[in-house]
Amino acid sequence: MSEAHFTVDRIGPNSLRVALSGALDATTMEVGLQAMSTEMDGMAHGDLLMVDQGAEWPSLGAIGVELRHWPQMMAMLHQLDRCALVTHNQLFRAGAAFESALIPGYEIRSFDNEASAKEWLEEARQTA
Repeated sequence: MSEAHFTVDRIGPNSLRVALSGALDATTMEVGLQAMSTEMDGMAHGDLLMVDQGAEWPSLGAIGVELRHWPQMMAMLHQLDRCALVTHNQLFRAGAAFESALIPGYEIRSFDNEASAKEWLEEARQTA
């Protein structure tokens, strides 16, 4: 199991970049979700660039943290219109497609590289 990282950066007025690596545990998830909440303050109709840098399936403790913060996560989701996921992990891609289909008004697309993901987000911002 590799060391977990969950970094969050505001890269524009309504844009966030999240990078994940390693096996997320409860502590890393807690800190990461708090950072997302802080960075998303004041965002509306935003977008999220999520970059998989070798992320592994989260621990049960991390999933428990997500469930405990479910209302906060749903509130954050309402601040976003789209997410570009950069990953080669087919399980993550399938999960993203499923989530995109379940949440009205929220689009998630998967990409092989960060440049393509950024290009799509920029095009979507300009047509919104």
